[in-house]
Amino acid sequence: MIKKLLLAGILLLGTQMAQAQLRLGVGTGFVFTQYNDVRTPNGSTDPGTFFSLKNDFKPQAFNPFVRVELSYTIIERHDIQLTAVPLTLKYNSYKNQVLDYAGQRFSGNDIIGTYKFNTYRLSYRYNLVRQKKIKFGIGVAVLLRDAGITLEQGNKLATDTDLGVVPLISFNLIYSPIEKLSIILKGDALVTPQGRAEDIFLGVSYDLVDALELKAGYRMIEGGSSVPQVYSYAFFHFADVGLVYTFDFAKNKK
Repeated sequence: MIKKLLLAGILLLGTQMAQAQLRLGVGTGFVFTQYNDVRTPNGSTDPGTFFSLKNDFKPQAFNPFVRVELSYTIIERHDIQLTAVPLTLKYNSYKNQVLDYAGQRFSGNDIIGTYKFNTYRLSYRYNLVRQKKIKFGIGVAVLLRDAGITLEQGNKLATDTDLGVVPLISFNLIYSPIEKLSIILKGDALVTPQGRAEDIFLGVSYDLVDALELKAGYRMIEGGSSVPQVYSYAFFHFADVGLVYTFDFAKNKK
């Protein structure tokens, strides 16, 4: 009985693999800060200084990033995706005189700020619509956030880190008006009383050659939280371009 079940499972897995696609996407570009506001601690007793990494500091002009996506589609209905986006931004030349942050007091204009926001995401979407020109899927995502803000001035250093898991709603809409060209609206987002998070992409993809496509567009990442330990909200704009390669197991089997 056990052997029969194992055999049936192997056959089922083989059938699904034969109808599966594996897509690897690597993107890069530049990121620009719209706002990045911080206060640590954020409680009513002895709060830190409220400051803006965008307005009170001078953002570093050159801010490239890398984004890697690995997605697996089973029988055109189920999309499973892994995403990794390491991001570190530098801010220089604090403009005001005194800044209290994470238990340390800084003064002067030679304070350097470092904003780290590394994210790793597992997403699942079910494709409700899968027509020739339109594909729409919706599901859930789990975001692992490795974030931190560091201020330094000479030998003085203050860091506040945040390692946490955030559930999100995931969606993907693809419209292909003509052959080889697709318009993409894709994102993960959720709003709660404690905070919010949005990662939304709007762009196009174009088939260059068999199995290889060029993807480019605009991405926004916004969100943060306000709790007694910390107030942190940021909004970033991304100019995003990359390549996507598709391993089509069903096609390769033919």
